[in-house]
Amino acid sequence: MNIGAVKRTIREGNHAARQTKQVLERVAGEAAAAERLARLTVHDSANDDAKAGLAILAGLDREVELTIRRVDAAVEHADTYLHALG
Repeated sequence: MNIGAVKRTIREGNHAARQTKQVLERVAGEAAAAERLARLTVHDSANDDAKAGLAILAGLDREVELTIRRVDAAVEHADTYLHALG
């Protein structure tokens, strides 16, 4: 594989990572809306399953945010490598 092919592959990976980030941002918005609706639906519920479901939804936002950070870091490192390649 020549240097041009390596650069092209890295750029394609960065493009895919940026698309992934966009999907994750949409997922985060939809998950936040689902959590709001779930909280309205089960407010004042003492049901353990309802509480567990809300906890899972609340944790989803954090996981998506962490994944977005990882994607950003991967693109940043790949861009740095591209720059080093010239």
